[in-house]
Amino acid sequence: MKDQEVFDPKWPDGLEPNTHYKLLCDDKGQNGGTWLSIFISNDGDAYVSMQDWEDIPNGIPRSFPSLRVRTLMGGGHNLRTRQALLWLADAIRRDNAEVTNTGR
Repeated sequence: MKDQEVFDPKWPDGLEPNTHYKLLCDDKGQNGGTWLSIFISNDGDAYVSMQDWEDIPNGIPRSFPSLRVRTLMGGGHNLRTRQALLWLADAIRRDNAEVTNTGR
């Protein structure tokens, strides 16, 4: 596959709109407080956010940033980044399914 092909617009098989794909941190995510999330909206925009609550004294959360990367039709300018986020969401989906199926 040519480098450019990985960024060509393609909806990964199995990816669902209006869904959060959340990855818990390998070493600090046991309590669910440290994660990375990709949310794919109904219109195909990708939102990326993360939080790290486990290192905050008393577990009091701070606000955490969220960034939207829009589709071309929505006025987006970062189409390769959006495609990479779709692939990342698919990787998270697959890893989570593997953990569920193997009990890791």
